[in-house]
Amino acid sequence: MSTMGPLQQRSVNIMKLFLAASHSPNPFDLKAALLAGHAQHPVIIHFPIALFIASAVFELLAVWRKQPVFASVAYFNLLGAALTVPLAIATGLGAWRWQLEGAALKGNLLLHMICALTSALLIFFLCWMRSRLRTKGISPGVAYFAVTLLALMVITLTGHLGGILSGVERDQRPETRGLNSDELA
Repeated sequence: MSTMGPLQQRSVNIMKLFLAASHSPNPFDLKAALLAGHAQHPVIIHFPIALFIASAVFELLAVWRKQPVFASVAYFNLLGAALTVPLAIATGLGAWRWQLEGAALKGNLLLHMICALTSALLIFFLCWMRSRLRTKGISPGVAYFAVTLLALMVITLTGHLGGILSGVERDQRPETRGLNSDELA
């Protein structure tokens, strides 16, 4: 019989899990590094999202302040987002294949994948659209900003679904924080 309370026992179990995941028998094992206890996708995905949001903000600043330098910053942020999207998609597919063991695409996982691919296509389309406008020396119009707003909404939905899938978005009431459904019963 253990003299530790439930909270202390839980802390010990978490620490054992952390220590087991942090030590690999071979420190040069590339597969172990890439498929460690943490996933690469939640780390990588923030780059295209942040670059795209920065692009939208700088595009609005360029129109509002009538400063062409903001339009240039917006363009290069959008280009950076378009360049990092393939890596985010690749790590997402890798997470699905290896960490979720190729689980059937249904429910939130299917919706997340559809929204992610739609977000990627919208970012590529906006990058293409903006590069054409830039070469002609034309400022973006209402259509560009409408597609940008649509892309922001789809990216937000994609991130929300990703949060649900990763377990980040769960019940946060103090009495249930950190407990799974079996512990609540």
